[in-house]
Amino acid sequence: MLEAYRILELGQVIAGTAGGAILADFGADLIKVESPAGDLGRNPSIAGLGEVSSLFLTYNRGKRSIALDLKHPEGREVFLDLVAESDALMANFRPGALDRLGLGFETLRSRNPGIVLVDSSGYGEAGPWRDRPAFDLVEQAVSGHMSITGEPGRPPARHGIPTADISTALYCALACMAGLLGRARGGGAAHLEVPMFDVQLAMLGYIATMYLNRGDIPEPPGSAHEYMVPYQAFPTATIPIVLSPREERFWKKMCEVMGIPGVAEDPRFRTNDLRSKNRAALLPHLEEILRRRPGEEWLERFEEAGVPAAPVNPLDRALENEQVEARGLIRRFEYPGAGPVRVVGNPVLDRVAGRNPDPRPAPLLGGETEAILREVLGYPEERIRSLLASGAARAPASAVREG
Repeated sequence: MLEAYRILELGQVIAGTAGGAILADFGADLIKVESPAGDLGRNPSIAGLGEVSSLFLTYNRGKRSIALDLKHPEGREVFLDLVAESDALMANFRPGALDRLGLGFETLRSRNPGIVLVDSSGYGEAGPWRDRPAFDLVEQAVSGHMSITGEPGRPPARHGIPTADISTALYCALACMAGLLGRARGGGAAHLEVPMFDVQLAMLGYIATMYLNRGDIPEPPGSAHEYMVPYQAFPTATIPIVLSPREERFWKKMCEVMGIPGVAEDPRFRTNDLRSKNRAALLPHLEEILRRRPGEEWLERFEEAGVPAAPVNPLDRALENEQVEARGLIRRFEYPGAGPVRVVGNPVLDRVAGRNPDPRPAPLLGGETEAILREVLGYPEERIRSLLASGAARAPASAVREG
């Protein structure tokens, strides 16, 4: 879908890379510009698979890597030449960092009048928090997310995945596509800002709306819901399951399956509003009944009756089942030092073309440096050798030796 576009990426770890992986999945020529030391996300001490981190393998699939020293005058000039041959740049630095490198938006636009810059940082250019460092945990905390995550009466909890990083990356990918679409419709260059903090406030959704309009400050609900009852996990004789009878017809069916049809018509529980007010009386009663039978049996009964329910799957059951296999969600690629790598692929399937191709592997550090200098920029061999010798650019050691 994006095969006609070339997108540069100046990002590291997750927030600065996951959005680019999505665009690469959609066919964009995604050129990852790394320092000679490489993306910090390559560090195998964090979620390592062999000689590299699974973070890097996951969020850099499908990209090409060119290693440039942007503090070196020649490295910076190469980068600007790349800007001239590209459609967009996705950057993940603190405010002012690109300007200090001599790569601010006006400089980029002077080299490419149609460039789309997606500029992601912790708190954006404006405001007193501008220069604060930002990481996923920090953003989950300061944005209020941790205050509504976890069990009632227990300490705050972070989400089980780096949601601040990933949601920011998703917004970056959307911003990039919006900028490219706007340019295609005659809009010209664009400088789009995507601060992590702003994204996290947006992700609060209706929770923020309820506070802003009614002053509601929810407590951590565990697996439960602050407005719908029942809508949570329950223990059974074997495994935990979730029940989500959010419509009255499902609520009545659930009570029938559980052998308590009278509870559905109890004046305390007849509507969701009533159940919410009387949850302390209702939930222990439901839990006591559900504990009498194995979860697997309950799930069969609920499925037959059309009641929304599911097991609380551990990761092995979530990733290895017939639905995953039928959808072809697990993809594979080879990576030196890690062997065959399996990842969850892009969830968007092109139904018209009937395809969702396997991702290309994540790149070696500077693995495509020479090819990009030669094929994208048309540099002669002599200049390529000079850039590598000066340290302005870097290629894998084997390629340098062979040259």
